Amino acid sequence: MPSHARSRSLKRSLAAGAVALSMTVGGVVAAAPASADPATTPESAAAAALGSPTLSATSGTDVLALLDTANKTLRSLGIQPFLNPTVAFNCTTPTASNPLGLLPAAGGAVAGPWAAPGISLPTIPLVNIDPNVVKDGQVLYGFVPAGVTSDPTSTGMQVAWFNTATGKFGIGQMGKAGDTLVDAWLANVPASPIKDMAAKTLSGIVNTIAPAGSRLAPVTTGKGTVLSAVFGTVNNGGRSCFFLPMVGVTNA
Repeated sequence: MPSHARSRSLKRSLAAGAVALSMTVGGVVAAAPASADPATTPESAAAAALGSPTLSATSGTDVLALLDTANKTLRSLGIQPFLNPTVAFNCTTPTASNPLGLLPAAGGAVAGPWAAPGISLPTIPLVNIDPNVVKDGQVLYGFVPAGVTSDPTSTGMQVAWFNTATGKFGIGQMGKAGDTLVDAWLANVPASPIKDMAAKTLSGIVNTIAPAGSRLAPVTTGKGTVLSAVFGTVNNGGRSCFFLPMVGVTNA
């Protein structure tokens, strides 16, 4: 088999495998039993799957409250949370009420065109800022962990996607939320001191809404039904936190 064919086959297997894995993990918390309380939410189902719905994380705040914060952050950006939330073990200092050091997180996606809601972009002389981070035929993926206090890294989180309408697929790297938005807004601006000033100004705006550990990734998926899985690691003050896969379906 030619090397390019082997590479394509491997990439297809990795994308399909990641989506299949997250479908399996997501099924644990996304599918409530027939006798479940109608008020059951993905967040409460996740806590039940972990076997400790009242587990405390940091500062006496329980895991569900932290997860609710992560979901609200995603929704405030117009990003629809995926079918299942996720959790990382040994991501924070273990306590008597949280011996496993759990921290939760939520992932999601939104089809383009998309411009960050609630963010008023400033007018900067000689700088043309395009507010649309993703265009038609693209998907913006988001990841928000809750309780991360320090995140010195910008890599580790990935998204695997598969467009069922076209057969296109891929695995992409997610970047820090602030960097991703600023890079997209200033993509067509030539390098200059003015661009550096604009980047600094915009970063300050984004950092007020994106908590530590947040990730974004704009992906050209093409139009169609897109199956996706978000998974990977975030650094929390020197701790490497692996977040189990989250799965979602997006109509691009």
